[in-house]
Amino acid sequence: MTNTERFSRLPDGSPYLLQYRGITKSIAIATLLLTAGAAAAQAPVTTTSSEVAAPQGYILHQTADLGGHMAGISGSGAMYDTLVNIHPGPRVLGQTLTLHAAPGTKHTLFDSLSATSNGFGGDPINVAKLDVSKGKLYEFNAMFRRDRQYFDYDLLGNPSVPTQTIPYGMVNGVATTAGITRNFIQDSPVMFNTVRRMTDTHLTITPLAPITYRFGYSQNIFQGPSTTPNRSIGKNDALLEEYQRNSNDDFNASIEWKPVEQTRLTFEEQVDHYKGDSYFTIAPGQFNAQLPDGTPVALGNWDATASPYTISMCNTASMGSGYTNATNYTIFTAPTNGSALPVVNPACAVTTKFLRTMPTRALIPTEMVRFQSSSIRNIEMNGDFRYTVANSNLPNYNETWAGLDGIIRGYTQTETATVQRRVVSFDYGIVWNVSKTFTLSDQVDYSNVHQPGTVNGTPGVTVNTPALTTGNANLNYNGPLVAGTAFSVSGNSAGTAQLGYYGQRIVTNNATVGWDPSARATFGLTYRYKTRMILQGAGSGSAATLVGIDENAGIFHANLRPLKNWTVNASAEISYDNNALVPVSPRQLKHYRVHTLYRIKPWATLSGAYNDIERHNNTNNTGTVSADGPLQHVDYNRTVSTGLNLAPSEKFAFDFNYSYTDSYYSTNACYSSGATTTLLGTASYNAAGGNNICPSSSSIWGPVKDFMSAPSQYASAGIVYTPNKKVRGGAGYRISQVNGNQFFADAQQVNGSLDSKYQTPYVNIAWTVRPGWIWKAEYNYYDYGEGGPSGPQYCSTSTSATATIIPCASSTLPSGLTEPTSGLSAPRTFHANIVTLSMHYEF
Repeated sequence: MTNTERFSRLPDGSPYLLQYRGITKSIAIATLLLTAGAAAAQAPVTTTSSEVAAPQGYILHQTADLGGHMAGISGSGAMYDTLVNIHPGPRVLGQTLTLHAAPGTKHTLFDSLSATSNGFGGDPINVAKLDVSKGKLYEFNAMFRRDRQYFDYDLLGNPSVPTQTIPYGMVNGVATTAGITRNFIQDSPVMFNTVRRMTDTHLTITPLAPITYRFGYSQNIFQGPSTTPNRSIGKNDALLEEYQRNSNDDFNASIEWKPVEQTRLTFEEQVDHYKGDSYFTIAPGQFNAQLPDGTPVALGNWDATASPYTISMCNTASMGSGYTNATNYTIFTAPTNGSALPVVNPACAVTTKFLRTMPTRALIPTEMVRFQSSSIRNIEMNGDFRYTVANSNLPNYNETWAGLDGIIRGYTQTETATVQRRVVSFDYGIVWNVSKTFTLSDQVDYSNVHQPGTVNGTPGVTVNTPALTTGNANLNYNGPLVAGTAFSVSGNSAGTAQLGYYGQRIVTNNATVGWDPSARATFGLTYRYKTRMILQGAGSGSAATLVGIDENAGIFHANLRPLKNWTVNASAEISYDNNALVPVSPRQLKHYRVHTLYRIKPWATLSGAYNDIERHNNTNNTGTVSADGPLQHVDYNRTVSTGLNLAPSEKFAFDFNYSYTDSYYSTNACYSSGATTTLLGTASYNAAGGNNICPSSSSIWGPVKDFMSAPSQYASAGIVYTPNKKVRGGAGYRISQVNGNQFFADAQQVNGSLDSKYQTPYVNIAWTVRPGWIWKAEYNYYDYGEGGPSGPQYCSTSTSATATIIPCASSTLPSGLTEPTSGLSAPRTFHANIVTLSMHYEF
């Protein structure tokens, strides 16, 4: 099980059903506020000299929303934080401040200032915004956003391996009863707890003058811990912890010239500076054993489907008394130092330390020239030209490992890498109003990208014990180490420079004819031609892969107003590509859209929409014939929705929304089932009734129709009632439900969120004590659950062509059909009651 110590969702890291301390504080604050409010409502309002006064010549207005949350949560705390992440405690729910110059006054600094903020004090999303302006002289705005996101959907990336026991050893060929229990992984191997801090500033000087200047700066910082699976750290696979710290600094400056009315010319410079400073270490929960001296070690193979740690991991000649022969040996012994970690023989493969750093820098400058004009009669034009020469640099990739892998005691791998990206692109569009009813338009888009790169690495440096046969190939050996055989990572065969290249040229032309036969009808017909030329692998020579794709498409669109209170917008698009870059890229596309709005009464509106997009690839990508047969790729997404809004009076309003979406994805594929004698694998029959073994390999199954179907529904209803000027209340209900299914390549897999329901009813009320003083209370209920048993129908315990196929539900080994509905991991169901009390005050 993954240790989530670094991933604590709460300030004190404690688990919870109810955060008693937070609720108590919230109740105390709420009681204090209510008491103060009641007293204030009974006392006369007085004005004192201590009240905040507006600066001379300005009109000041401020508001504050103070309060807090009370939370009662049961079920999966990880899933609650993934979807909701609201916890008890006091909050600054909102704040505003505005300053406006009084009529007839002149000020040198600003005429208008507005500042707002919300969410501070513990909510996962915080926002602060500032807007300042001075007539025709300048406009300035700034925004800060903070977004904390916790994610631990425990099925994602989970190898779905049942609980295993690693015996301490073997006596006379029989495994010992004592052993290490490896439970099913309860957290997602790709869980994260990250925060983004985003700052945006913009300054416009002389916005209404013939020449306007604009400046901007934005920063985006992304940081926090996450887990990442990794292959071959030392001898075995490892689960790593990645601490991310990446940032973007964007600078922007432009000058806009308006030489004549309805014509603008703009030159803009953008510079983006990226810094990536993430590093990787062994995840804390992976240190699951110790050496005799108490040093924690990671055994690895956290995702092994069978026999994750055996005598094959050990240098038997160096195990001392721990090894007698192949049927009598001891790998582990019970701890004696008070620790719960078993003691591993120092001659067995382990990891004691690991660190990977890869500081990356990128500088991306872009120059742009834009124009927009409608000065010529019946002609409208716009266009832009962009040029980028970006450089990305990895000056020092460093990977250092220590432990034992055979006779290897440690290794160091270093590399450098550089990439340059050159982009030239332009867009040009023109509309000619031929007459009052006909228009002709054309839009041309061009993009040319060249991206060469180089990786230069030195052969990996290893240090070894002197010899395997001397009995020193263990971690107890403290003598001098010797240089080992150089090794390399993927793509670096001998420490020589590896060259790579990616290039793409895209030209798109959209020609459109528009017809407006009446004020209530508009039609358009567009023909699109798009050509893509992609070169990858190398810029030229035998290592280069050249792919050409041509697309032809037709688009029909109509805007209709059959009645003065009824509008209909519709479009239909059909396209065909003669090639595809990747197997699941569509070669045929059909897209139909309809949206309608009907105003039944001035206070009643009915709306509806239909969106259908379907994509196919019936052959193979890049013209290469697959050994497994045609792909027959199909995916579609069809959505029907409707909405009703009623507001017959100032006292009452009602809204209702419903949508149904049918999503489907299917591609022919072969798959590895991972079946062993102790682990079921998904199996299938072919058309002749025999084992369905893939033509390209005798050890994998297929081809089968790998599919995912996700029909989902969403509905919401809400009512607002205002019986008088002092009281306003609202209530509603929201529900999202998925009833989907999929192909189970993993026999232990379950549908999870593909068969789920998420509902959130709510109630709120506001009481105006006096103008500018409002008490508010809101209740939200969050409920998430997943459906019944799911999994493959047929299974086997072998991958061979002669494997015996059985119904999965009939086996004593676990499969999706016999496991709990949550699978082998922790249930993801939760229920939460959130009460928010607050006071809105204006002054």
